[in-house]
Amino acid sequence: MTVAVCGDDAAARRGDRTLVRDVGGLPATLGTLDRVRQPEEEAGFVIGLAFAGVDPDSAVPAVPTATTRPGAGA
Repeated sequence: MTVAVCGDDAAARRGDRTLVRDVGGLPATLGTLDRVRQPEEEAGFVIGLAFAGVDPDSAVPAVPTATTRPGAGA
């Protein structure tokens, strides 16, 4: 599970990322608090697609992660 992390305080974002990893998630730092609405709006869009019977993967491309990028983890 990827979890969006936004915040104005770098130390707080580091703590958030640690907590996300500790529970088995993959943190995605998206920037400062002025960007926090973007993941919420995207979630609403994806949920709307799913309820309409459309595969959300058809509209939202997969984002490479540390485990899927070529050469990652080397």
